[in-house]
Amino acid sequence: MGACTHCGGSKAINLARYFSGSLSLLSSAKPTAKRMAKNFSSFSKQPGKASTGEKARKFEGAFYTPLPFARKALTYLEKSICSKWWKNNYRLWDMAAGTGNLEWFLPADAYPSIYLSTLHQEDVQHCQRIFPGATVFQYDYLNDDVESVFDDQSLSDRARRKPDNLIRDLLNPDIKWIIFINPPFATSQKAGYSGESKKSVSDTKIRPLMHEWGLGEVSRELFAQFLFRIRQEFAGKEAHLGLFSTLKYVNSNNDQKFRDKVFQFGFEDGFVFSSANFSGTQSANPFPVGFLVWDLRKKKKLEEQRMEVTVLDDDTSKLGRKLIVAEHRDRFLSKWIDRPAATEIFPPLGSAISVKGGNTDVRDRVAKGFLASLMCNGNDVQHHNNVALLSGPYVSAGALSIVPENFDKALIVHAVRKNVRKSWINDRDQFLQPSGEPNTAFIRRCVVWSLVADSNQTASLRNVVHKGETYQIINHFFPLKVSSLKKWDISDSEVAHTLKLDNEDRFMARWLADQKLDSQCAELLEIIGNLYQSFFKHFKDLPTAKYKVEHWDAGWWQIKRCLVETGLEAERFERVEELKKNIGAKICDEALKLGIISAN
Repeated sequence: MGACTHCGGSKAINLARYFSGSLSLLSSAKPTAKRMAKNFSSFSKQPGKASTGEKARKFEGAFYTPLPFARKALTYLEKSICSKWWKNNYRLWDMAAGTGNLEWFLPADAYPSIYLSTLHQEDVQHCQRIFPGATVFQYDYLNDDVESVFDDQSLSDRARRKPDNLIRDLLNPDIKWIIFINPPFATSQKAGYSGESKKSVSDTKIRPLMHEWGLGEVSRELFAQFLFRIRQEFAGKEAHLGLFSTLKYVNSNNDQKFRDKVFQFGFEDGFVFSSANFSGTQSANPFPVGFLVWDLRKKKKLEEQRMEVTVLDDDTSKLGRKLIVAEHRDRFLSKWIDRPAATEIFPPLGSAISVKGGNTDVRDRVAKGFLASLMCNGNDVQHHNNVALLSGPYVSAGALSIVPENFDKALIVHAVRKNVRKSWINDRDQFLQPSGEPNTAFIRRCVVWSLVADSNQTASLRNVVHKGETYQIINHFFPLKVSSLKKWDISDSEVAHTLKLDNEDRFMARWLADQKLDSQCAELLEIIGNLYQSFFKHFKDLPTAKYKVEHWDAGWWQIKRCLVETGLEAERFERVEELKKNIGAKICDEALKLGIISAN
């Protein structure tokens, strides 16, 4: 048979959480399409107590691929390779076969050309019944025969656990290969999947070899270990990889070394679909699952390839197309901001007014000229909410000092991340550095929007004790000039007195005074002034002690909570939200034009 036409590229995910009772469908006779659809729809996501075997599979990352997407994956393999590939000297090996879901729709005459290996003997017995004529065997791909693959000795020179016919086929240069796999998705960590400890799950024979290659944290991930061995096992062979997985190996920060040194294959075709299809995943926070087809003969960096995939709906119908961008992590938005050296001790904060100096991981340093701290964990859309502005160093990792020199960029990062239009399709997309210089109107919108964001937790705190020293935490983001405040009625004499003792305009007020704002930003700033004026007028009637207000430069977070809790200024706050939404939409549109976020 001739080779089929090639399409774009493809990805697939193995995070598929199947259904309770997944083995029942894969019993004896294969169902008709009608019966299969009926059985598929009848699978429930009913909660229940997991058996010991189920717990072990969760620990090992053994999740089962939903049959409709497995069927769709076979059509993509045929597009990239050829139809009836088993008649064209191809062999298929699924080295994480489980119960054989991926191969369920293959015809019986393909069985003699497929190898199915899996970790558990009960799965072997099951697949032997379902796929008569196939070579099915128990095998630990991350531990068995590893020495034979990674040294110079011939496969036949060592004792091995592979079947003889697989050994012969691997040694035969005329045999072509399809690796069709949904590898286990588990990562060693103290707080593992579903709250279970997975500290030792990645302690395999492959992991130290990945350390020798200097691959870093990715060695903790089982799916990466599979790909590492596959690369070595099929080097020099004509082989295609059909992979179900998350998209992290294509674009995440921690996988950059893996892409640079291991995964440099030619993209063929693929599709993505929502993780909400899988039992056990959190439907409230779905992410893209991909099936991608790769040509292992072609060595090419992912950053140099155009990887466009089909987006599938829950019924596997086409929703559209998506471009998966694989940029080097040096192009990430998180690398765009200059990070000045943090050399000066300052009280660390866990939130607007919460001092957290007693943490084990004490990050109590700020840069000279410190204005605020930008907390911005992660760089993908999934973590878009992990961003905030604080008036002290953030108590954990992922923060930097905002100083006058990086002020514009810091506020752009804050506003763009908070305004991205998140969906399951873009959930794992990376924020990228702008393709051009952001204009002044865009910068102004980002700054003014940030002033009223809930994530703006800049605050004024007085007499804060840290490591035996007392600090005054100034709110450098106070937006109004002192001259305005002096015209107002300040009902609390002590706060009014602070204005006499400390009458220097804050950085934000001086910055705003030099800007020409558009109508919406100007209106928003005017309302902010009205709300602050109301705050000082009603100061004695507000829960100011609760929110630690002792000085005139109180933060937006502090005054908003005082007013809202007392039921004041509801109409003005409603208008603030309207303007914030409109300005935020403009910020998002401009970020799309600048290439900071993807259009899909």
